[in-house]
Amino acid sequence: MNDLYRVLGISWNASQEEIHSAYRERAKILHPDCGGSVEAFRELATAYEVLSDTKRRARYDCTGEVEPVLPNNLDAGATEIIALKLGLLIHAEQDLNSMDSATLIEQAIRQDITQRMTNISNQSRAIERVTRLRAQVKRKADGDNKLARVLDWHELSTKYQIKKDQEAVHTMERALEILQDYSFADDFPTSKSDDLSVALYDLLRSLKQADQSQFSRC
Repeated sequence: MNDLYRVLGISWNASQEEIHSAYRERAKILHPDCGGSVEAFRELATAYEVLSDTKRRARYDCTGEVEPVLPNNLDAGATEIIALKLGLLIHAEQDLNSMDSATLIEQAIRQDITQRMTNISNQSRAIERVTRLRAQVKRKADGDNKLARVLDWHELSTKYQIKKDQEAVHTMERALEILQDYSFADDFPTSKSDDLSVALYDLLRSLKQADQSQFSRC
């Protein structure tokens, strides 16, 4: 890769404003729609992305290496959750016109969050019991307290499960945020309340059954 400062036509101590200005000017020339090549514009975009980011620019100045942008794993996980719920909607027997898709997905995700929060509460209570048991268990003779080590293992494994559930809740909360940016209602006529109630009940029951099998694998 060419020197990023040279790609933008700026000096190594250029200010952020100079970087933005240089990018705008060169983009007018190098953009494929203006007669430039895809490769040249991609190189320009990379130079701008790196040098306009203080941390990535500092790393580049020190090492000459372009630090890749890490994927947003939170959004990826949240989108996967929504995709799972959409898949269940797609294969549901009810007519889409009789369903409020956004509400169904939101309620299903909120049910998942409630289940995870219940798990966290139960696991936290289990850790408290482990702590009390550890204080009670004593070896009658000198030597390794194997039961204490077993209890330590239980505590570690339970804490690990709590961490997984907390991360899952965080991801599902992000899924709800993403869902707020979308609407299904404009595409379908308003359904009767009785039809919607039946659809909600049947679909949420199928979602719950699917998610229970998912929880059992975690």
